Amino acid sequence: MSGWGKFTLWLAGAGVAVAGAAHPGAAQITKSAPPARSPEVPFVPTQNELVRSMLEAARVGPSDIVYDLGCGDGRIVIAAVRQYGARRGVCVDIDPQRIAEARQNADTAGVADKIAFSNADLFQTDLREATVVTLYLLPLVNERLRPKLFRELRPGSRVVSNSFDMGPWGADSTISPPAPSGFQRVAYFWIIPADVAGTWRVRAAGPGVPRSLQIEQTYQRVNGTAKIGGRIMPLSDVRITGERLAFTIGNAPDHTFEGMVRGDRITGTFTDSAGARQEWSAERTKRRVRRELRE
Repeated sequence: MSGWGKFTLWLAGAGVAVAGAAHPGAAQITKSAPPARSPEVPFVPTQNELVRSMLEAARVGPSDIVYDLGCGDGRIVIAAVRQYGARRGVCVDIDPQRIAEARQNADTAGVADKIAFSNADLFQTDLREATVVTLYLLPLVNERLRPKLFRELRPGSRVVSNSFDMGPWGADSTISPPAPSGFQRVAYFWIIPADVAGTWRVRAAGPGVPRSLQIEQTYQRVNGTAKIGGRIMPLSDVRITGERLAFTIGNAPDHTFEGMVRGDRITGTFTDSAGARQEWSAERTKRRVRRELRE
């Protein structure tokens, strides 16, 4: 039987508060100073069925860099790289025993060259390169981590948490795969939304198009108004999914706007009064303070 056959997918980490920057492409334990504190979260391995469901919900693929914060035995990152073809993975754990175990399991699975290992504190880890972050921590740890996720992850990055949510940051979806063992588990899935809060000056041609937008945002919940001539019209059916913004002006379902958010600029298309698609853009002229993202 092959090494992987012996190892199989009993993968999936829970864990410990940990972290560290990944070495590009090198499978090695980061040579950093010992963490200053003990693990806050006990190691409990994630069920194999839930590992698969979490990675499938995040649509892990060849372009992804997957970080597991509190990686335990490394099973989530190993599965991401071996089963789902992730470009690279990073195992982060504050417990050196867990990091050693994750490294050994990656060696056995034949994917250690695609995984970096870091024995460190997750709150000190730079997450900016991650496209997918997986968690099995505790509710209070998740809530402390939430501002860091918004601060460091790019819009469109995915976050999946085993068992525990993020408090007031409601999940985009809930994952609850069949449990052959009879013990039902659940995970929560989010996509980091672009920051669209503020005042936007709109450029678009045609009658009935807004000249400005006022947008308010709490996490991925967005609402606002459009100024058309001297009238203020509400935005309806507003959706922000990663960098993609969509909304309708008033109650006219045929007057829809879609666009990609890049910092302080939006570019996209809208449906005009004749039903044709036209180009539009917007530039943010004033940002709004989002209190929910403060530490």
